[in-house]
Amino acid sequence: MNNIKEYIEELTTQILLDNDMLYKVPVNIVKLANNYGIDVYEAELDNKISGAIRYNAENDKFEILVNKNNAEVRQRFTIAHELGHYFLHESILKSSDVHIDTLYRTSSETNITTKEQEKEVDYFAGALLINKMAVEKIISNYSIEEMSEIFGVSSSAMTVRLNILELF
Repeated sequence: MNNIKEYIEELTTQILLDNDMLYKVPVNIVKLANNYGIDVYEAELDNKISGAIRYNAENDKFEILVNKNNAEVRQRFTIAHELGHYFLHESILKSSDVHIDTLYRTSSETNITTKEQEKEVDYFAGALLINKMAVEKIISNYSIEEMSEIFGVSSSAMTVRLNILELF
């Protein structure tokens, strides 16, 4: 998965550059989705469902649905995660009705391919919300909690990302 991680780092940086958001933190994730013609909606969903993305063939558009009962940082990560599906697996999404993301998947619910795709889009979400170049510029000046607030993510998401980047 190392090559895919490098690809995702480059892709997310390019997406942020293309939208003039590289150093504008926290990333306006809804605006970013809208810039690609993707509408984002909040709804009351089952507690196990954090979000979903679907392709509407009638109007050739994607839509993201996010659980409005989740904390804002969770909603932001969910939207970034669903954008990962859009950028990395668009053709798969176009061939299915809806892709629903649950908080906890059991091994009986997912196959190896799906698990790999979910790892990829989680990595994408972290790289999009906590861009490597942006975080490297500020890491020496702030605590994890402060950086979490600056980037609009949870402390656990920030900790994971810093560990992945070997900055912590």
